[in-house]
Amino acid sequence: MLKENFIDFIEKGIKENWELKAFTNYRGDTLTYGQTANEILKLHHIFKALDMKKGAKIAVLGKNSANWAITYLAAVTYGAVIVPILPDFKADDIHHILNHSDSGMLFVGDGLYEDIDEAKIPNIDVIFAIEDFSILYKKHKSFKEGITKAAIQWDTEFAKKLTPGFFNFEKITNDKLAAIVYTSGTTGFSKGVMLSHNSLIGNIVYAHEHMPLKAGERILSFLPLAHAYGCAFEFLFPFTLGCHITFLTKLPSPKIILKAFADVKPHLILSVPLIIEKIYRKQVKPVLDKGSMKVLIALPGLKSVIKNKIKKKLVTAFGFEIRDQKQDQEKTGYCIWR
Repeated sequence: MLKENFIDFIEKGIKENWELKAFTNYRGDTLTYGQTANEILKLHHIFKALDMKKGAKIAVLGKNSANWAITYLAAVTYGAVIVPILPDFKADDIHHILNHSDSGMLFVGDGLYEDIDEAKIPNIDVIFAIEDFSILYKKHKSFKEGITKAAIQWDTEFAKKLTPGFFNFEKITNDKLAAIVYTSGTTGFSKGVMLSHNSLIGNIVYAHEHMPLKAGERILSFLPLAHAYGCAFEFLFPFTLGCHITFLTKLPSPKIILKAFADVKPHLILSVPLIIEKIYRKQVKPVLDKGSMKVLIALPGLKSVIKNKIKKKLVTAFGFEIRDQKQDQEKTGYCIWR
């Protein structure tokens, strides 16, 4: 068990960066760390109004967004277990995951709720829309009254009093279960992987030691947050540092990703081979396949010059500058491929 505590890292990241930008939906609204803290504690207040117990399962189904991240943080800092579900899963798989995980609450994104059949998920008591946390479904009439009352009470009695000095989470030890991540199973239904708070803080500690970021620097989150890799290194780790995370809320096609890179100019990019391959096919390969280019590359004296030009074009497309080893690292960005 690591000595570093996951909840402590999240709390510290919020307190020390209260006025800095935390989350932005690409071409949308922005929340500061202080505003994010308010949204998290407001959800905590609603959870308590619903008498949610520690260890309860909360599922989140949707594309990357600020409210997706807030839902995740609210669940794990409350002591509940988050169950992220990939938005491209079929309805049968979603119903299976909700039942198998014993989830009692669901936050679902726009356009995905229509695939949900409440009759097939008897353990779900309430369903919220991720976009505005409005109620889409409630098993009992009293739930709506309790949720509405709790939300109003928070906004009128507690929100204005919230400051870094009066902000804190209840302590949760690292041995507690934090998340159940479902993969796309090769046979049958998806399989769930159980992650403790210790697993989450392990990734964060590693990233603090090996990834060059600091408060205020920019991240573009385009890998699925429902995957452990994207969640750990495009969301949780930079959040603990006070970075500004922009969520690509659309399907990450090469064209959209490159446009977002140019707009956001992230200081660190994390990717997977498939994304790089798609960008290579769209941006580099068409140039290399031209007859004249093939001839020029074959010439020993021009080969390195052309490769450097291609490299510069590709790196610029990612929003970076070409960096010499002797240059100041703080002025440029970094790419990490996995």
